[in-house]
Amino acid sequence: MRVAAKAKLNLALAVVGKRDDGYHELRSVFVTLDLADDVRVAPHKRLEVRNTLPLDGEDLAARAVTALARATGREPFAFVSIRKRIPLAAGMGGGSSDAAATLHGLAQLWRVDADLMRIGAELGSDVPFFASGARAAFVSGRGELVRALAPPRDPIDVVVLRPPLRLPTAEVFGSFTMSDRVAASRVEQLVSAFEQGRVTPDVIRTYAANDLLAAAERQCEAITTWRTAAAARGIPLFLTGSGPTLFAVADDRGDAVRVGRILTRAGMRAHPHKICV
Repeated sequence: MRVAAKAKLNLALAVVGKRDDGYHELRSVFVTLDLADDVRVAPHKRLEVRNTLPLDGEDLAARAVTALARATGREPFAFVSIRKRIPLAAGMGGGSSDAAATLHGLAQLWRVDADLMRIGAELGSDVPFFASGARAAFVSGRGELVRALAPPRDPIDVVVLRPPLRLPTAEVFGSFTMSDRVAASRVEQLVSAFEQGRVTPDVIRTYAANDLLAAAERQCEAITTWRTAAAARGIPLFLTGSGPTLFAVADDRGDAVRVGRILTRAGMRAHPHKICV
């Protein structure tokens, strides 16, 4: 089975508070991006995962095989091959998307009917969104509550700045303080725009916000440098997830190419993409 594991952007992300289980309560608008890892799942005599990028710690895809096997009474044996295109620890959900793709591919391979979103919630906060198959969604709780939103009729063009560094999520949340919160009303407004079918580039630019921005900037000075350099050229940049990946919202494909060239000439690694695909 071959499954595309798409990246995501958080168009808006609000941290509501701290939960009793130690996680943060979040509200966010997630959208898929036309950047994806290539995940292949096949029968095997043992559990083996091959990844084209070295990982820190256990691969989430391996945990996905074990979790689905436990939920369906199967032996946790499978061969999983992951060709990485999504940067690691970049706030784009690459590992979580790989895990969800593994769940989908293995469920088809084993011909089992399982609640992949529930199983995904055991693996990580972003996995339920990817397991849902939604192109856009309002995500809440610690990520386990996913409500699909109708995507705009046509995908929207963005420019993604993919930095050559990693910023672990735990470090950003460790630096976060409740005084950093600015995004709660923006999330609500953006959800309403999706529900009413009036999402445009201007609407996204108006309501894009991320409560983790200040914490991410405290952990990664480059984020501030990039945003300042882009703003000097009239281009607002927004943070996705816990960073360090940033994105700009373009009016159309031509504008995305133009913005990408401006940012690239300024020394930033910028690439045009589409969201809600």
